[in-house]
Amino acid sequence: MTPERKLAALFAAEAPPARDHAFQAAVARRIAGRRAWMTVAALIPWTIAAVALLWGLSPVVAPLAESMSAALQPTATVLATAFGAGLAARWLSRRFGAV
Repeated sequence: MTPERKLAALFAAEAPPARDHAFQAAVARRIAGRRAWMTVAALIPWTIAAVALLWGLSPVVAPLAESMSAALQPTATVLATAFGAGLAARWLSRRFGAV
């Protein structure tokens, strides 16, 4: 075996794997992070517009909300109690139910 072939065989034995999973995971994580930040950046103008709209409508909506709160308070209490009871029933059925 010639020295060149020995060296080629040595380098062939030390060849990196065809796919580096750790590198691919790191690249995918960076791409996902960049996409998440770009999504947040794209929502900033919509958020500013919504805040400006709500700020402009607050003099109109505030009296309406005050008058409706007295009427909706009992309904909200009943709905909150029913939601809590439903969550408790679901938790209890999963905790003590037959699997």
